[in-house]
Amino acid sequence: MSGPFASAQSTPRIEFLFPAGAQRGTTVDVHLGGEFMPPGCRLSMAGEGIALEAASDPNRYRFAVAADAKTGPHEARLSTVQGASSPFPFLVGELPEVIHRGEQKPLELKLPVTANGRLDAAGDIDEYGLTLAAGTQIVCAVTTRAIRSPVDPMLRVLDAAGKPVASSFPHRTADALLVFRAPAAGHYTLQMFDFQMAGGADFIYRLTVTDGPWLAYAFPAGVSRVTETPVTVFGWNLPSPGGENHVLSVPPQNVERFELTLPGCVNRLKLPVSDSPNQIETEPNNTIEQAPTLPFPATLNGRLGTPGDIDFASFSAKKGEKIVVDVDSANLQFATDIVLTVLSEAGKLLIEIDDAKGSRDPSLLFTAPADGRYFVSLRDRSRGGNAEYIYRLQLTSQQPAMSARVNTPSLMVHSGQTANVAVIVDRIDGLADELEVTALDLPAGVSVKPQPVPAKTPATVQLPLTIAETTAPVGGLIRIVVRSTKSGEEKQKTAMIAEAATAGSGSESLWLAISPEVPFTLKTTTTILDAPRTAAFPFPVSVTRKEGFTGPIQLIGVEPDRRGTLIPLTGEIPAGSDSGSLPLVLQHKVTEGTTHRSRVMGVAEVPGSDGKLYAVFHVAPGSMSVGCQPSLLTMTVAPGIVQRSHGETQRLEVQLMRRTTMQPITLRLALPKDVVGIECEPVEVAGDQKTAQLALRFLPSAVLPPRTTIEIHAESSRDGLPIYATTSFRLESQ
Repeated sequence: MSGPFASAQSTPRIEFLFPAGAQRGTTVDVHLGGEFMPPGCRLSMAGEGIALEAASDPNRYRFAVAADAKTGPHEARLSTVQGASSPFPFLVGELPEVIHRGEQKPLELKLPVTANGRLDAAGDIDEYGLTLAAGTQIVCAVTTRAIRSPVDPMLRVLDAAGKPVASSFPHRTADALLVFRAPAAGHYTLQMFDFQMAGGADFIYRLTVTDGPWLAYAFPAGVSRVTETPVTVFGWNLPSPGGENHVLSVPPQNVERFELTLPGCVNRLKLPVSDSPNQIETEPNNTIEQAPTLPFPATLNGRLGTPGDIDFASFSAKKGEKIVVDVDSANLQFATDIVLTVLSEAGKLLIEIDDAKGSRDPSLLFTAPADGRYFVSLRDRSRGGNAEYIYRLQLTSQQPAMSARVNTPSLMVHSGQTANVAVIVDRIDGLADELEVTALDLPAGVSVKPQPVPAKTPATVQLPLTIAETTAPVGGLIRIVVRSTKSGEEKQKTAMIAEAATAGSGSESLWLAISPEVPFTLKTTTTILDAPRTAAFPFPVSVTRKEGFTGPIQLIGVEPDRRGTLIPLTGEIPAGSDSGSLPLVLQHKVTEGTTHRSRVMGVAEVPGSDGKLYAVFHVAPGSMSVGCQPSLLTMTVAPGIVQRSHGETQRLEVQLMRRTTMQPITLRLALPKDVVGIECEPVEVAGDQKTAQLALRFLPSAVLPPRTTIEIHAESSRDGLPIYATTSFRLESQ
């Protein structure tokens, strides 16, 4: 929208929140890690339940969680005047919470509890102490994917002698689950680590440990909207004898998903709700002759109970009748990979389907070729089977519906402009209604022109949002909806933000930013420039300014090499100038000949339509590449140990070794902050000189520690690029 002055990166990014959650009714200090965070960047929460208070550190916030806040994920966003990040989850729980801060000794836990931890570096293992009575069974569950963490979690329990006695396994209710019954009373150690022994600032996890009930799954795996449903739940420490299962009755539910839990239980099962009564398969049903006849509509709950099990069922249909046949199993987090077949009354194969709609579960719209009875069969593709190979088969009439999505979490528009939001609309199961797309919850000064949806599906609709000239810069959440008006009844569906949904934290809100234009673009060289270790190497940055903009531009390093080998400082492009530099420092540990990268962001203040100044930024495309050069200049100093003497002058001889021709070299003394009262004038060394002398004058008022190390810095240049070298000597009292 701004032509060549559109930002290459107009939104910030959240990489982690630590801790990643909190208990209801508590306040916690949270460390935010992110990128593309210019001055003025702020964090906000969607909805209610969490109040934020910024600390003096721009990466620290205080989260005050209300006692009645909803449990589960809350959406956090980083925003600038140019837009906002994708929504990032912050989890609210009901249990007391603790934070593991890298203590060497195990952090003792009092159950039940949720621990927040971080594997700071490769090889890290976090340890927790547990004192258990004989026979106590604990369930330990790790959450990582729901908080966008790269940790591939592993758990292990050690006994008092340090011997492993239990380890975790994958499970539908957690990213890693460990169940352990203490064979004897005593102290045990619970270890948490990454499968690859990796670590880093974003390797964050939440670990829940309980000796109370934990639900594994339910059968049937859903309930009904029209009748009461008897449900058996399975898990650990349940209230029934043996603690492995429990039977309850669920009344009719008028929701899309029913959250099932038990008293004292710390997790929930989300069960789908059907419009028809639940039926349970009965064996034997492994052949056409044994197939039960289902009513219509029908919801059949079953199990492929043994390896190779095949379940049959039948239904009747009239010629041309359209019936939706849906199977849910993988969608309910079971291991089953269902293959669905439809056969004629004579047993002839009509359709076989495996995966559908991006899922491992099958789904089809079946049109009956003739009046009669039809059969469906279900089997696992790998011929697996056990008590947890659970499925739900639904037979329903065609139910036209609609869905919509937007493929960006944030939209930036300038005052006085019109921007189009690309909305992808799907008509489901033959929906023929006239549809239109519009926007809701728009701020003052923003108008929308609803757009019709074409009959084809999927259809991409460009929805125009127009910003009045006088609209001041502002940012906030809006909703994009697709709606139909038929027989006076309005039907409406809110568009999902596809990027957030893919990441496991779906959102129905789009961030709209009304922003001043960014009046500049940055550019850096694509050449790999050589730099020495430890010196602040000035990487050149150029700018193209929009006519009328002459202000200064602050330069900030972003996305530096994750190895921590390259540290960007801050630089500047002065007012009216077309170039500047960003100082980059290669660390001591960098190997000669290796290449290290960072990017550069420029920040400037520009006036908005209200006359106020706003910080806008642009990130140069590509990376700044810095190679660690062999030392072109080295030097030594003699003597290596200097005995101080108040009121006297001592001379140091510096030996210089050049690997290439260069400009004259300037030598300077770099005094530590605790050294006062030494004077030493800089010395310039000509290009053909190999030695130089520095005169150290110790003033009578000198304040010197008994022993300290003092550095000598050398600086020169070649072809316009700097060359540095450092040596040191030790200063001691006589």
